[in-house]
Order: sequence, then C-alpha cells, then structure tokens
Amino acid sequence: MSTPTWATTLAHGSLATHAVPSPPDVRGSAAGMPFHEAMRFRAAAHHARRVYPGALGELVARELRAHADFGRELAGDGLAARLATQVLRLPAAPGT
Repeated sequence: MSTPTWATTLAHGSLATHAVPSPPDVRGSAAGMPFHEAMRFRAAAHHARRVYPGALGELVARELRAHADFGRELAGDGLAARLATQVLRLPAAPGT
C-alpha cells in the first residue's frame, strides 16, 4: 500500500509551487542634497528663530529644517533656497 500524496505533503511540507516572490527593487535614483547645502538650510532655520520671534519664526525654521532633512525640493521653483538666502541676510536682533 502506498502513501497518498496529501499525506506526503503534510509530513514533508508544501512543494515549491507556493514559493514567496522576492521583494521588488526599490532603490531610488534621485541625487541627494550636498552636505554643505543641507547645513546652510539648517543654519537658516536656526537664524530664522532669532530674527522672526514667535510662531512665524518657528514656522520658517520648521520648513527649512524639513527641506534640509528631506534633501530635495518638490516644487522645483527654488522657494526654499530663496527663503534660506533671505533669512541668512537678515541681521540678528541685539542680545540674541
């Protein structure tokens, strides 16, 4: 008497027909922001909190920090770069 095929599958595991597919290749090709540019955005974020008191300074600082962390501008209009340049040109308030 021979062993039924369903019993062999139970005893030895499933066959290779139920193999798990390999994960997709998700490496991106976007170029990252140079380190010196990210540091310029971080410096502008720090400076924004000194030149714009309150919520406005916090908002500008968060936006510039997020841009430095993300490392790429989505809009492509250069707004974040212009904002950083404008903020860095402002003199700090006395005593800060």
